[in-house]
Amino acid sequence: MRRRCVGIVYFVFALLLLIGWGAIADSDIGFSGGVGIDISYTPIPPTSYNIGSDLTMGFDISGFSFTSVTGFDLYGFQSEIVAMHVDLGAVQIGEEIRFEPIFSWNELSVDMSIVGVQIGVDLILADIVGLQTPTYSMGGVLELSSGILCGFTLTSLTGFGAEDLVNLLDGIDAPYTWQILYLFNHLDELCAAPASLDVTIVPGFYFEEELVRLEVEGMGFVASNTTWFDETGLAKMQFEMGYSFEEPMLSMLAAMSLDGSFSITGLDFVVDLQIDVVRFTSHTTFAELPPPAVIPIVFDSQSFAVAFEFCSVLITASTAFDDSFLFAEQRVAIEAWVDPVTFRSLTTFDATGFAGQCIYADVRFCGVVLYTQAEFDFTGVQIVTVGFDLTFGN
Repeated sequence: MRRRCVGIVYFVFALLLLIGWGAIADSDIGFSGGVGIDISYTPIPPTSYNIGSDLTMGFDISGFSFTSVTGFDLYGFQSEIVAMHVDLGAVQIGEEIRFEPIFSWNELSVDMSIVGVQIGVDLILADIVGLQTPTYSMGGVLELSSGILCGFTLTSLTGFGAEDLVNLLDGIDAPYTWQILYLFNHLDELCAAPASLDVTIVPGFYFEEELVRLEVEGMGFVASNTTWFDETGLAKMQFEMGYSFEEPMLSMLAAMSLDGSFSITGLDFVVDLQIDVVRFTSHTTFAELPPPAVIPIVFDSQSFAVAFEFCSVLITASTAFDDSFLFAEQRVAIEAWVDPVTFRSLTTFDATGFAGQCIYADVRFCGVVLYTQAEFDFTGVQIVTVGFDLTFGN
């Protein structure tokens, strides 16, 4: 009974917000906002299940934005994430606070731009142990970046009490490789929830990591170098270099990673070709062998991806082979748009056969999106989600 009452209050609260925000949006004060609710059903073998719900609310008014995401399930309150952002022109200030279900994260960020140089400071207080024995530690990240010189971009991230700084760059080690591997990335993100890209907070407010990235782009030539340092010195490096041509649209790129002793730990070759509505990508990887191997790196995998579109239907497929060049995985995605309906399907096969499928559909009208998504594998349904998003305002 208590859970039912909480659910009723939850729904009424969201409804009142919809009515109130809708009235404000009709006024001419530059207000925009949105509300979303999703409900998910997750089986728990052998005979149980869990039902979760997320309420998302946000608004933007005169350079100030606010977002709140609240999570519940059958066991009660699970999480609360509150984010605020203020845009003052040359200076942006943001804060994010999380409870999961107790306090776990508070991040204050200040970013400013001065004569083409971007300066950012992030201060983070986080629980580094977990729910059972909460232990809090402070971390900070200093970011400097500039693209003043034509075709050159330099970025520096310095972490004190913070590691995994590449997550502030969307978790991308090699930016141009990631761009060319668009088809593979598209399949990875098609049905997956957004990844959590947080830095890792460690005990003590000491120097932990430095990341320096240089990117060069011009006249079809692209190259980058990313170097990581830790408290002991050089940790690893990532190089990439390639060319892009316009007729036909062809890109070729090689990427190489080294450890702190300048030993090669990985090698990638990527070729991407697009002719009319057909796009083809090849990705070949080599990886290091554990010592005492004589050969530093050996063939690791080969992947191909192809995509083509016709009559508002996009079909994307990828095939991967392992280090013995035996079939490892195949993914086939079908995406269709028939206004106002969108449909997506992603089917995965591995060496044993059918591995899983994800189906998504939504319908859009008058600022409202109604959607549903289901995922299942050979054992049965894994999760089913239904929900809606409403946006309004300027």
